[in-house]
Parts: sequence; C-alpha cells; structure tokens
Amino acid sequence: MASIPRVVPWTSPQEYQNVYQWLYSDSPELRELGVKRVKAWSSRGKIPQSIVFTAAFVEASLRDEFAFGKIKISNYELRLLYSMAFIRFVNGIIDPNQGKYAKSVASIAHKLDMPSWFVDLRHAGTHEHLPSLQVLRKGCQQALKWLEDKYWTAQKPIISTQIDEIRSLIIDYKKYSKDPDSNKKISTNNVLKKISNLITAEYIKDLLVPVLLENGYLIPKGKKKRSSRSNTTLSMKLIEIWFPMLQKFGYEWPTFYDELVQEMLEKLISNDEGEIYINFSDQLEIFQTSESSQPKNISSSYLFTLVAWISHFLEISYAKKNNSFIKLDLENILEFCLRNPNLYTKMILEFMTNHDEDLRENIAPFMIYIDKIDVSKNNQSNLKEIPIFTDEDMEKEVWNLRKEFNKTFDLKQNSKDSSTTENSLNKDSNLDSAWKLYNPDEWKKCPMGCLPNGLIPCLDFSLDLDGPSIFIPEPLDDDVDMMLTGE
Repeated sequence: MASIPRVVPWTSPQEYQNVYQWLYSDSPELRELGVKRVKAWSSRGKIPQSIVFTAAFVEASLRDEFAFGKIKISNYELRLLYSMAFIRFVNGIIDPNQGKYAKSVASIAHKLDMPSWFVDLRHAGTHEHLPSLQVLRKGCQQALKWLEDKYWTAQKPIISTQIDEIRSLIIDYKKYSKDPDSNKKISTNNVLKKISNLITAEYIKDLLVPVLLENGYLIPKGKKKRSSRSNTTLSMKLIEIWFPMLQKFGYEWPTFYDELVQEMLEKLISNDEGEIYINFSDQLEIFQTSESSQPKNISSSYLFTLVAWISHFLEISYAKKNNSFIKLDLENILEFCLRNPNLYTKMILEFMTNHDEDLRENIAPFMIYIDKIDVSKNNQSNLKEIPIFTDEDMEKEVWNLRKEFNKTFDLKQNSKDSSTTENSLNKDSNLDSAWKLYNPDEWKKCPMGCLPNGLIPCLDFSLDLDGPSIFIPEPLDDDVDMMLTGE
C-alpha cells in the first residue's frame, strides 16, 4: 500500500533551505525574518519541534542582542526567556523518546548525544535559581549548534545523495530494458523495487521527476528520436522502454502522474524563444528554483516530446475514464494551460478539446484569444493592422465565459425544476444573509488567496502582534513606554 504523503507548511524545499539560512545568518534582520517565517509555518500546521526550538533560541538571542535599545529588557527577563527556551527544548527532545517505562532524563540525553549540562540548565531553570546570563548565552550558542548538527545539516544531503543513486538505478533500468535476455523483466523489477524503497511519495517531485526529465531518459538525447511539431507522438520503442516503469510508479504512488505532468508543464513555459507566452500570474511571488532544474534555454524538440508524453497520458486517461490506471487532475492541467498560453500549452488544450466536446465549447473564447496573440506574435511587422486586444477585453471574455458556464451549470442542476432561472437566483441572493452577489461590473478577477490587486500577501507574523519588534523605528506611546522601561 502506498504511503500517505506528509503535509508540510513550507511551499518548497527552497523555502525550507532559505529559512535555515536566515535563522543561522549573521544578519539580525535575516534572523528575525526566519523567526517570522517559522511562526507563519506554525499557523499553517504542525512543524518539526527542532525548527520551533531553533526559532525560540534565535528569538531569545535577538532580544538579548538589542536589550538596551529603545525598548529595554532587564537581565532577569532575559534569563527567564533563555531558561524557558531551554526547558521547552530539553523536554521536547527527551519526552518523545520515553519508552513504556519511565527513564531518567540524563540517560535519554546521553543516548541522543545531548550534552549533560543542557539537562542541568533545564533542571536549574525549573527547580532552582535561574542560571546566570553568561551561562545561558553560552548554552544558547551550543544548543543552536547541536540543533544544526543533529537536525538541519542532517536534512541537507538527502536530495544530493539520493538523486545520484536514483539516476544510477534508472540507468541500470534502461540498460536492462534494452537487453534481449529473457531475464530482463526480473532485472528491471528489482531495479524498480530499489527505487520504490529509496524514496517516499513526498519526495517524488524533488528526487525522482527531475531525473526522469533529464536528457537521455524520457526525453531521448538524439533529436531524431524525439517528437516534432508535425508529429507529436511517441515512438513505440520509447513507450516500450519507459512505460512499464511509469506504470509501476503510478501504482506505487497515486500522485506520481500528477507530479510528473506538473513538472512537464512547468518546463513548457520555462523558456520562450520565438513562441507566444503571456503569463497571467506575473504578479504572483514564487520561490525561485535552481538553475539546473529550470534551464533558461530548452530545445523545441525537447518541449515537443514533453507535449507528446502529456498527450499520451491524457489519451489513456480519457480512453479508460474512471477505470484508468492514470488518474490526472484534468482541471489543474486545463487551468495551467489557460493561464500560461504558448505554442506548447495550446497544443495540449487542442488535444483536450478534441476529446471533450463540452470543454471545447466552454473554452472557445480563450482559444480565440490565444490565436489572436499567436497572430500578433508572428506578424510583428504589421502590428498596427492587428486589432489591439487589451486586458479589459480579456476580462469581458472571461466574464462572458463565466456567465455561460453558470447558465449551463444551473440548467443541469435544476433540470427537474424548469422554473428556476437566473432571476430567481439573483432574488435569493438578495435575502438577508452574510453572503451577497458581487456587482459584476465592479468585480476584478484575481487568483484565489491573493489580494484584490493580484498580489500574494506576506503571511509572516508581525512581531508587533507577538511582542515588541527589535526594528520598530518609532517609540510606543509615552505611558506604555514608561511601563516597559520601568522609568
């Protein structure tokens, strides 16, 4: 049975590494940014305790570093802050390692290679006089070093080492698949089993998919073996070699095909030399990926072969319908192609509309818009003769499409009650309720989760809400300031 993917609050491994670098940066501004991001993660879901403890120690050290600024913090307050961080740190590391029978904190700490004086600091902060500020500062530095060695650094080599191993296994699979020996099925199955044991579903996108999309695997190195604009089909030899492996991964991880197709789609828009490309989400702030995973220039034959693979997956998905072993998120593919129109995504849209008559009617305005952009791109010398298609025109097209879609949806849902019309829906919407229909003339579309201007808001917690920030330029009100400073 395939394992359930682990949900994490960070959007990408790059964000995770960024936060690690911020928390251990020499810059206090970056360290505070790391603390804010960890608090934002905590609001989204459960995060590893080691991350929480790291942020707690960093925040305590920041308060210590700026203790004599505009907002003064006494030595006793700093000792309390450090001591509480140590108590939560030691208890949080030790408690999960308690077995059926209670063991001493010191014995568990020894097994975890935790310095014994961490336990002493925790004991003193809990039951005795608070440790001195000098000892706590030294302990904070050592605790951050211990967390870096035991947690943060331990996470870094996963991708770099395992990708090399996965690449080596896929090379073996390719060699065995071409071998005419009758035992090749046993050999290839053994390789696939090793790959399945090496990674889990949550690392498909970061470990397995990038290797499959390198030159020489799903995409042949020789351009003659690739697809072209006039022939976006896969050769039978290519399917015979790689499809058994893809089937195995699809059975092992239900999300595999979605992850693979999504990465293929991303590569279709990664470079745009001579092709139409308008990104409707330019204002969305996303985390940058490494140059190796997003090459600046990809040959057209590579991209046409990606289109051929996606079309092949869609063909199987449409043919088998609910019984297909390839279950793709068709809505996600459709939305991606509509938001990122270029030659390659247009070919995918045309393939989807050829297999879905209702879809063809619904997205007809979008296809007209893409065609107009294509014409304007290919006839740049005659731009003055081409009608200008503005964003306002696009908004009208989208609104008309939405209106027609709602009509169709209402007819299907209310087929038994022919008297239900759009007027009655509007009438119901005007009843006393917390929900109201928005005026379509004032409505401007934006991606879900964005502000009205189309920007993604910064979700980091402001330290103004969690406590006085060390970088507040203006002082607080006089009365509050006197209470905090003791003056």
